[in-house]
This record gives sequence, C-alpha cells and structure tokens, in this order.
Amino acid sequence: MEAEIFHQPIWSVMIPTYERATYLSEAIESVLAQLDERDLDNFQIEVVDNCSLNQEIKNIVLKYINKISFYCQPETVNVYKNWNTCIERAKGKYVHILHEDDTVGAGFYRCMEAAFNAAPEIGLACCRHQHIDEVGRRLKYISHLHRQNPGIIPNFIEKIAVRSLFEPPAVVVKKVVYENLGKFNPQMEASADHEMWIRIAVNYPVWFEPQVLAYYRVHGNTITSNFLSSGYNLVCARRVIETFNRLLPSPLNLKLAQKALDQCGIYGITIASRSLSKGDFKTTLNQIQEVIKSTRSPRILSCVLLVPLLAFISFLWKLFNKYFRRKICLVLTKYKAILNYKNKFNRKNFNSIRYRRN
Repeated sequence: MEAEIFHQPIWSVMIPTYERATYLSEAIESVLAQLDERDLDNFQIEVVDNCSLNQEIKNIVLKYINKISFYCQPETVNVYKNWNTCIERAKGKYVHILHEDDTVGAGFYRCMEAAFNAAPEIGLACCRHQHIDEVGRRLKYISHLHRQNPGIIPNFIEKIAVRSLFEPPAVVVKKVVYENLGKFNPQMEASADHEMWIRIAVNYPVWFEPQVLAYYRVHGNTITSNFLSSGYNLVCARRVIETFNRLLPSPLNLKLAQKALDQCGIYGITIASRSLSKGDFKTTLNQIQEVIKSTRSPRILSCVLLVPLLAFISFLWKLFNKYFRRKICLVLTKYKAILNYKNKFNRKNFNSIRYRRN
C-alpha cells in the first residue's frame, strides 16, 4: 500500500474568535475574495473558536464548509493561548493570524508571498494597516510608512523595541520562525504580539510593504479597550521592555529601554487626555498613574500637568463644533444674503437715478 503524500499548503489563515460572530463573515469574505478555486489547495483557512457558547459562529462557518475548517477548544483558555493554538494547528509555510473583527484588502496574500520569495531570509513580512470603525468605515489613522518601496527595513529592532508598530492583521510570519523562537508569551498579555515581533526582529530581517492592505477594527468591545480603562496596557508594555533588555546587547538595550519607557509615558498621556475630554475619569486616572511609574523624564512628567488643559481645549473645540459652528455659519449666511440684497438695491437705485438724468 502506497504511503499517502502530504500536501503542505502555502498559507495558513487562522481566525481566532470568542463569543463574537458580528464581523466573522466579513473577515472570511475578505480572504476568499482574493482566491479562486485553484488557490484553495494552497490555503488552509481555519476558524479557531475559544469554546464559545454562541452557536452563530459555527453556523457561519458551515456556510463555507467546503472552503474553510473549524476547530473548537475543549474549554475556554487564555486569549493568547488560543492564538498559540492557531500556530500549532497551522500547516502552511506562512501563518497569518487574522482576528475575526479585522479584514484584509485585495492583493494582501499575493504581496506577502512575493516578499518571502524575494527575500527568503526574512522571518516576518508586514504591510501598512488602516483603522476601521464598527460598520467598516475607514478612519483617518494609517500606520507609519517605514520606506517608500517594498523591502527589508534597516535597523528595524531599534524601531520596534521602542513601540509597537503593527497590528496582527498586517503581519505574516513563517511557520518555521514560530518553531524556532516559540509562540506568543501569555504572560505579556496586552503586549504579547509586540513582544513576539521584537523576538523575531532580533533574529530575522523584516520586510515592509508600503501599501495599505490590512484593516484593524476599532470598537469598544475589544481586549485593548479594557486594558486602556485599567491602565494595564502600560503595565504590559513595561514587561516587554524588561524582556528585550535581556535579548539585546549592552549599551543598546539601555538606550532603547529608556526610549521605550518615555514612549510609554507619551502614549499614556495621550490616552489620558482623550479619556478626560470624554468624561472618562477612571481611564484618565489609571493612565496617569501608570505614566508616573513608567518614566522619570521631567519633560514627560511635566506634561501630566497639561492633561486637564488639553482635555479642556478638546472639550471646547467639540462644544464649538456641536453648538456654535452651525450658528455662526447661519449668521454669516444671513449676513451675506443681506449684503447681496443691499448691493442689488444700490445698483437698482443707481440705475434708476442714471435713467432719470438721461
């Protein structure tokens, strides 16, 4: 009896989910829209459910039963362990973890595969990403342009160590890289992905695609929003800094650690200002508390005093836009109409006088 020949797909698109079915179809469709029937053999597309009670998730997957597979955890685990299950179950050469509320744009997989073919030594390829809202509208935020043309990012570790630069839908990693370096560290929690990208950047070159080909959804029902409310985002960021301190040689590690701690402070102050302008005092106080723990920079700590002022300015601007801008526009419109009327009246009188003189 002949041994069965194992066919390794090129791609593993792993979609972790838990209790949320709202955006799952959109995520799946964004992947399938880029494939035809011939491509399906090269794609493993699998929804990895963290033991949800919501049966709608399974019902959605059943609609695509001949194109995607489904795995359900026997019991609910830590969200980052669910990501690791995605890696363990991935069979392809390249692993893309696409969260169920995110999407990818046309050409994503073609461009990422071209990157790995062009530079086989890279461990990770990424593209620019854009934020979208609950209904899929594209927001203003687009991630940083690291280089104008596709290619390897020079000295990338010095950039990624200071702050997180990507969201997961924009990132593809070789399966062998996860096998060599390990999976996500659950102890990093909110910064588990950032710590993983740092580990990869220490050991492999990283490729950047300047096109916006991934979309990260921003809404209230996310892990990130919960961490912001408690200030735990900065706690996790400090854990990442402690980690790369051990990975990088001295004095580079000390230099980057100081920059990263200062960046934590700036980020926390930004979140605190936005939260205060919305009347969210809990988030504001928790962010300021963690900023003070994160940095000793007098310049950044002095900015903490500016948080109420920045929030007040933001509040006034919103108030102006909501109540006064329209009224001012109406007054100006009426004033313009009066001026036009006066001009017409004056021209009419002028013509009348000239006519009588003649």
